[in-house]
Amino acid sequence: MHVIFMGPQGVGKGTQATTAADRLGLTHVSTGDLFRAAIKAQTPLGVMAKEILDKGELVPDDITLGIVESRLEELAAEHAAGKHVNGALFDGFPRTPAQARGLDELLERRGERLAAVIEFTAPREVLVERLSGRRVCPNCGATYHVDFSPPKDDSICDRCGHQVIQRADDTPEAIERRLSLYDQQTAPLLNYFRDQGILKTVDGNRGVEAVSADIVKLIEESATSNI
Repeated sequence: MHVIFMGPQGVGKGTQATTAADRLGLTHVSTGDLFRAAIKAQTPLGVMAKEILDKGELVPDDITLGIVESRLEELAAEHAAGKHVNGALFDGFPRTPAQARGLDELLERRGERLAAVIEFTAPREVLVERLSGRRVCPNCGATYHVDFSPPKDDSICDRCGHQVIQRADDTPEAIERRLSLYDQQTAPLLNYFRDQGILKTVDGNRGVEAVSADIVKLIEESATSNI
């Protein structure tokens, strides 16, 4: 059983991915993390990916899918060894309909499937407020929010004492551009999964526990109905 989380920045996917993965025995799979691991291990696909990324280019779909399949093979081996691994929770992948079709073909070859695609939604003004309130420490990388999790001492990092800052891409204007780009790029992808009947929508503008409960229920229902 595999699941995809989709949604704009600031909608809470990261928080929910951790909770859902723990409750359902899924492994959180981020292609960014997979690239870094493959590059560090100097696997054949990792070496190819590094050469492409070093040129400032996008990694082709076939290499991305190859790295994803390698991770799925590892998860299958862990499951066979008796570990509590029920599948992957993809976050940030696929990014295009071509990658989605490639993933479908990959899973079909393996005799596996997507149980559900969860789309997180929230009003645009809420997303802008969440993201524009973010502050980061340029020294140690710690992240804060002026309303939800501010530093204990005004604008001073709790970890290292450095002054926290607002990133240039966290201004309201930059955030609006990012959100508009997300809408444009993901519309075809959402339609692809909607046509398959596996797209589920969750209101992310609620408390963490309420959202978590809905997600687990939707995934469990989808897994049962697709057997």
